[in-house]
Amino acid sequence: MRRTALSLLAAGLVAGMLAGCSIRVDEGQDAVISTPVPAATTAAPAPTAQPAAPTSTAPSAGVDTTSDLRTRDEAIALADSTIACTPGLVIPDDGRVVRVEGACDDVTVSGFAAVVILDDVSTLTVTGDGLVVYAKALTDLSVSGDVNTVVWRGSAPRVDDTGVATTVLRDER
Repeated sequence: MRRTALSLLAAGLVAGMLAGCSIRVDEGQDAVISTPVPAATTAAPAPTAQPAAPTSTAPSAGVDTTSDLRTRDEAIALADSTIACTPGLVIPDDGRVVRVEGACDDVTVSGFAAVVILDDVSTLTVTGDGLVVYAKALTDLSVSGDVNTVVWRGSAPRVDDTGVATTVLRDER
């Protein structure tokens, strides 16, 4: 009985935390960040719960959201492999650092815990989890994976984010 009650309590807390998400556009950094939204619940919060990230759309002047990431050049130096861009390129690599050279019309990154460094991309689709993707220029971005980071240079891309905990930001370093 005690295990069942604890299991139900844990399941209820997890369901409450995963109840929704929102998207925040940080105009000062041209960043789009997906953050969890606290769900309305009558259960007491878990004692180790972290405060939710702010969901304000106001610019956060002076905030460096790229400080924990390597620069594009540092990532290139760590590449396990370098490949040429081909039409309809799909990168399914897990746990690797992959450099893609050349302009690409359409790239899909579907790996897990990988780093992908791209040049200019018209359409980037990210379906993997735990990815960091760098692009020199990016026109359209679609993200459906979880805990992914996409860093671009240049103009802000059009973003379709159905993922969880997605971070999309301009690299000005």
